Amino acid sequence: MYFLYGTTPNMQTIMVLVRSHLPQGQPLSETLVARAYRDYLTRLQPQVPASPTDGTQLIRDDVQASRLAELFGLPKETPPSQRQQETCSDSIDAHKASFFEAGLERIAQYDPELSMVFQMAVTSIFSSSASATPGSMTVRAALGAVWIYPLATWSTEDLVEAYIHELTHTLVMLDEQRFRHYPNYDQLDHEDNLVWSAIRSDRRSLFASAHSILVANELLQVRERHHGHRRDFQLHPPSREIRENTLRALDSALGLSNIGDLASPRLLDILEMAGRQLSAIQPKTLVS
Repeated sequence: MYFLYGTTPNMQTIMVLVRSHLPQGQPLSETLVARAYRDYLTRLQPQVPASPTDGTQLIRDDVQASRLAELFGLPKETPPSQRQQETCSDSIDAHKASFFEAGLERIAQYDPELSMVFQMAVTSIFSSSASATPGSMTVRAALGAVWIYPLATWSTEDLVEAYIHELTHTLVMLDEQRFRHYPNYDQLDHEDNLVWSAIRSDRRSLFASAHSILVANELLQVRERHHGHRRDFQLHPPSREIRENTLRALDSALGLSNIGDLASPRLLDILEMAGRQLSAIQPKTLVS
């Protein structure tokens, strides 16, 4: 969503959502908006630990991390198959915190406005090893929070892509809060309405597929504009594969005979814009 729209439209969405939480009679600032956004999230989801900072907080407290893990549906114990893998430590210790902070610094080096939007929208990052596979996650029950479990062999670019992946989910969910994306949400899981997804390459609901299309486009854009397509990425597939799968998912979604009943004009505009960005990336520049 950041590379799709830029700073202003995404910030406007946050401003619309938090308007009632802004103090009256004070000039607007990033700090005031950040605090209002965090107040908005606390009111929306009181079960989620509140963030006391104006930027992105790394969760080091075990109790907070445990509460978030429960909301994310993460298992309480590390699966046996995972215990022997080469990974970073289970919690956010000094080593992992240094790595996470290096990823945030890299985003700021790439694009200060992208960093500002990330620090605004992503309120907290927590980690654990209670997962069958390393990766990252956001959930609707804890909007603003991000779970990341990296392999020790991840590069900073892999971590940046995890950040962009989850920032996109967060911004899309905020857009959903402001605009109605799905007029008939209860129909999305019907077998006839399932479509291809861009990241998993399997048939899923339009909700999941739309998110995957937008995430995939953002990943390709950060490669295109910043760290390039010719790296040995571990978290996400090579760029050519991402582009081909995403265009297939987009065709699958927009090709539904009843897409006008399942997707709002707002969502259709977003998907079509993502398609134009994807089509503008030249396949010959991508690594298979």
